[in-house]
Amino acid sequence: MDSSISFDDWYDRFNRFAGDLYPDRYTPEFVRELVDQGREVRSLAAQKNSVIVAHNYQYPELQEIAETVGDSLGLSKQVAEQSKPRVDFCGVWFMGETAKTIVGDKVKVYMPDHPGCSLVASIDHGRIRAWKEHNPDGLIISYINTDAKTKAMSDYICTSRNAAKIVSHAAAHHPGRRMLFLPDKYLGAVSLAQSGIDPELVDLYDGACHVHAKIGEFALEQALDLYPDAEILIHPECGCASTCLAKIMAGESEYQNAYYLSTDQMIRHAEASPVKEFIVGTESGMLYRLRKELPEKKFYPVHPDAVCEYMKMNTMEKLLDSLRNDRIEVNIDPETRQKAQAAIDRMLTIQ
Repeated sequence: MDSSISFDDWYDRFNRFAGDLYPDRYTPEFVRELVDQGREVRSLAAQKNSVIVAHNYQYPELQEIAETVGDSLGLSKQVAEQSKPRVDFCGVWFMGETAKTIVGDKVKVYMPDHPGCSLVASIDHGRIRAWKEHNPDGLIISYINTDAKTKAMSDYICTSRNAAKIVSHAAAHHPGRRMLFLPDKYLGAVSLAQSGIDPELVDLYDGACHVHAKIGEFALEQALDLYPDAEILIHPECGCASTCLAKIMAGESEYQNAYYLSTDQMIRHAEASPVKEFIVGTESGMLYRLRKELPEKKFYPVHPDAVCEYMKMNTMEKLLDSLRNDRIEVNIDPETRQKAQAAIDRMLTIQ
């Protein structure tokens, strides 16, 4: 029996840090079931020499069972640096593809399910090809949260952490050339505002994450009314991000204590900040990690419905089934992987 997994610990943590996020989920009966499954997961992972990683938006039990919890690129880099021959990746499908792109044939990547992503679903590869035909010397900058085929069509990859830096680098090294930023229009607008480059040179694709898109300014206003002393931690994908940033830069906004951060940056910022209360503008799974790692501070969801049903397709039961039966393996054809890897490598060289 894995003594590191305790019913008392899990029942307390899940209800204390996530009871309001998932009402009535963590009953004693369900937590006992999770504990039994978790112990078998740990045992099978050891037998199969697998490392389990989980995205920040996963259910608390998957964050607990994982060796590493983080954002999509951070997890993929972590996977590349470890020496085990197998990875069980708890996230959405493009994240498994990114991990497989980076590790290549030396590591098998499995996922508990095959969850899609509304942001990735907004991408039309035909539109990208048509843009390139109209702009033969144009540059395509794609968010890391894209499928492998889109990455393979791209000149640069960026993350929510470094999007403004990548856009600035591309503009400085290729002056006057048009750029297509895709797929997230909110992240693109924030990146342009932060980089200060000529917006006339950049075409923003009109994609969006459906969870982040519905977190609009109205939700922020309501949250700020409830918690007026809180700092606001906003993911740049949020529907409020570009309009809020524009107002802040013009000195016209009440959101002067708003910070635009990737999920991992949210943790570092909250840890360093003297403030004790935070409104978190991203998928609600992030609050479990923040509350668990910084229990002396308070974190409030910007909207109670900020839940990604695709992320939540992964469960402990499905992870256990994957480890038992090697059910869903991530594979990418070699040409696509090579082209996608080249775009990712280009990003990693930019300091």
